[in-house]
Amino acid sequence: MTTDLRDRIQERIVTAHAPDLAGERIPSDYDLLANSVVDSLSLLELVEWIRSSFDIPVTEIEISPADFRTIDAIADFITSHAGQQA
Repeated sequence: MTTDLRDRIQERIVTAHAPDLAGERIPSDYDLLANSVVDSLSLLELVEWIRSSFDIPVTEIEISPADFRTIDAIADFITSHAGQQA
């Protein structure tokens, strides 16, 4: 899992879900769900971003909120499912 991927996820979360954190670094193990950075609606948008940005067939694989709890978890999810065909 690369730092570039974590940086890309970080940028997306700040831009789309937490603009008030612009210029700040979210720790890669920071609980995005428990700290209300990502809520249920923004979780759906994040899943769609992952689908379109990384060509991951999210409708064909089992996902859970835990897959999106932290930047590390999101990066692990992307890494483990990238390149899968629907």
